[in-house]
Amino acid sequence: MADERILLVIDALYIGGTETHVLALAKELVKNNVFVAIAANKTGSLVEAFEALNCPIYSIEFPKSIPLEKNHELALVKELEKIMENENITHVHIHQTPSGYLAGRAAENKNIPTIITIHGTYYPNHEIQELLKLSDAVICVSPPLCNYVKTFEIENPYLIPNGINLNDYPRNSQVKDIRSELQIPKDAPVLLYASRITWAKAQVCSIFLRACKDLKLNTIPNLHVIVVGDGNKLNEIKTLARTIEEMCDGAFIHIVGEQKNLHPYYSASDCVIGTGRVALEAMASEKQVVAVGNHGYFGIVDVNNFEDAWNHYFGDHGSKTTCSRHLLRDDLKKVLKDQHRLKLNGITAREIAEEKFNINNVVKETLTVYSKTRKGGMKK
Repeated sequence: MADERILLVIDALYIGGTETHVLALAKELVKNNVFVAIAANKTGSLVEAFEALNCPIYSIEFPKSIPLEKNHELALVKELEKIMENENITHVHIHQTPSGYLAGRAAENKNIPTIITIHGTYYPNHEIQELLKLSDAVICVSPPLCNYVKTFEIENPYLIPNGINLNDYPRNSQVKDIRSELQIPKDAPVLLYASRITWAKAQVCSIFLRACKDLKLNTIPNLHVIVVGDGNKLNEIKTLARTIEEMCDGAFIHIVGEQKNLHPYYSASDCVIGTGRVALEAMASEKQVVAVGNHGYFGIVDVNNFEDAWNHYFGDHGSKTTCSRHLLRDDLKKVLKDQHRLKLNGITAREIAEEKFNINNVVKETLTVYSKTRKGGMKK
């Protein structure tokens, strides 16, 4: 693989599941002596983390949507072609639109194979169709996404999950004491919700807070809640939190905004409510997961139903039912009332993360895709 030179392309360097995945992938590729360059709008909270990789980062002013005015599109494609020439790129790996569309066009012009990783079902149909046409291999991060891309007549997508660097989630590590910082008593049960606070996931956060209100008032009076994330609905969530605290006659909801390092927050919690990459990181941190995402509700994840949870991507790409406050409340009550099961589920969750989502294995599989991919290699 020493001869292969990879251009990873994403829209920007904000904190999110896709961006964090690309960062972990880039870090491990570099560790495997693979040349990596990054093309992205050089804005966002992960800029420093990407710069620490010491690989070239090309700042491209990617637009927010496609199609573009023809001259604008041509100029951006030419800019990307120049990067590919200068760095002698052998493979282009795209993840999003519109950056993926523009990089795919440039790679096609330069006869360079393009790999796409599909991270969700949120792409507009016309955009995903364009990306797939430009790609020579398709990677999906979950089983439901493999089924999704097959509806676009992609016969053989690769299933490669998000990779977790387990060194970032060490067992029994000395981490920042979030409980002390937030003035949460050591014996208080803590629930953590982590996600972008936008659209469907903001709605899930709202349902979660209402479920926590019921728990606080009726069964778990010493409950504390941490919400991590940022987005266009954050102010609405803050307003709801204040209203709930007034009803509960006390502060117990800690909204901490966007965080670059979630491990201290996972460590401070008893149970994590989340989906996708958050669920995987929580498992790596030995935490019980209650899974709910964009698609709907899955529920309590344990060793007995893990494969089913994985096949729904923890509620993000598939689900068992619609999320409701009462359903979520009852499951949260169940896990918090059985501390032995809570701890045991956390231990087995870490073992599963080590076996199935270790970044070392993910990168080996990705390198195999690179080595197999040639221009025009995917059956459209």
